[in-house]
Amino acid sequence: MKSQQKTMALLAATFLLPLLLAWLVLKLDWYQPGALSHGQWLEPPLQLDNYPQGKWSIAQVVDGECTALCQQNLAKLNNAWLALGIAKQKTLRVALTPAKEPELLSEASLTQLSLSNSQQFSAYSQQWLLVDPTGWVILAYQPSLGDEQIKGLITDLKKLIKNSRFQ
Repeated sequence: MKSQQKTMALLAATFLLPLLLAWLVLKLDWYQPGALSHGQWLEPPLQLDNYPQGKWSIAQVVDGECTALCQQNLAKLNNAWLALGIAKQKTLRVALTPAKEPELLSEASLTQLSLSNSQQFSAYSQQWLLVDPTGWVILAYQPSLGDEQIKGLITDLKKLIKNSRFQ
């Protein structure tokens, strides 16, 4: 083989070998896509009507009376908020309740919002929700899945606050 032919073969291999390897990885299902968020994205996102705009929020939907499980989840939510460190200054803790419910929670630092469209949020009962500074609910987390959900909520919220244009 001539020197020019060897050069052309090496040049062709340089471009074709990565394509062949990529095809092989996809064909044999060796590729596992990663997740950028730990929560479940709401499609479509839900809008809170009476949201105090300007801060990110971690919220819990409370349907009616706050039971022992509800109180436990609110305590975990509070711990997640405390774990945010300096980022907690840019966040609120919110309890989302049906529109006709009186004040359910005694904790003063917890904001309680009444839902005018509580039917939309009934599917998210006893879940934690991530609310952006304009009042859009974008992510949902299930406390029943354990501490990984708390860690995921903290990680996601810190990343969103860091990359947010709302300061």
